[in-house]
Amino acid sequence: MTGLIIEGGGRRGIFAAGVLDLLAENQISFDYIIGISSGAQAALNFVAGQSERTKQIIIPPKDGWTGLGLKKMFAGDLKKMVYEYPYGRFPFDFKRFFSSPVKTEIVVTSCDTGEAEYFSEKSDENRLLDILLASCSLPVLYSKVSIDGREYMDGSIADALPYEHAFEMGCDKLIIIMSKPADEQATDYNRYRRTMQMVYGKRYPVFTERLLDRLDRYNAQAAAMQKYIDEGRILAIRPPRTLVGTFEMNREKLENAYRFSYIFAQDKLEKIKDFLK
Repeated sequence: MTGLIIEGGGRRGIFAAGVLDLLAENQISFDYIIGISSGAQAALNFVAGQSERTKQIIIPPKDGWTGLGLKKMFAGDLKKMVYEYPYGRFPFDFKRFFSSPVKTEIVVTSCDTGEAEYFSEKSDENRLLDILLASCSLPVLYSKVSIDGREYMDGSIADALPYEHAFEMGCDKLIIIMSKPADEQATDYNRYRRTMQMVYGKRYPVFTERLLDRLDRYNAQAAAMQKYIDEGRILAIRPPRTLVGTFEMNREKLENAYRFSYIFAQDKLEKIKDFLK
């Protein structure tokens, strides 16, 4: 069984958008797909046969530009992207997604346990969008999201690279689309230790610890992944350099990053096909 993992990273997801468009155009499919944080949006689009929708949401038309920058985050743009776009400007094909045979999961982090949970939803539109919102909800910047009576946040806190889970689900080979180059550090919530402890420490002590040791766990996870790469079980596709930042607002930079990503994937197409054989 072949699998695809799409890492999060906010507007860094423009790299995944370019890669996924190239894969879709070449009719490359997977049996299992899992998305984390902003990568969850890309995963849903790919399964629904709407890979181009990822770019549209990251770089909307000029007259529809809202920008998910820091200043806009508190104005509800994430909720607009999750709850309004699918029924409005960028319609999401729920019917095609729900009828797809592809096993699709989204990673979220439980506020109660600090552990990753892997949700799949193939019938309830509202629940699917709630799960997506939870996976994208960054600490402090967004509120916790209630799903089935429990509270969740950004999936990348607990399991940013869920390859072990994907193997447990039955995958033999995995392609992982990563959002940062190898020499760029992942998010370190320890830089905001006092804020994290103040906001979450009392009510969610385990979750808070998961936030503070997130960088160490990510680095360990990325290092352990090399074994599977050497064994030919994982093919990691990641940008060779920093293309844009997590909250990039410059349309030209985003467009250039998309074009670069598409061509980058094009150059790796034969390698991807050989890997999946």
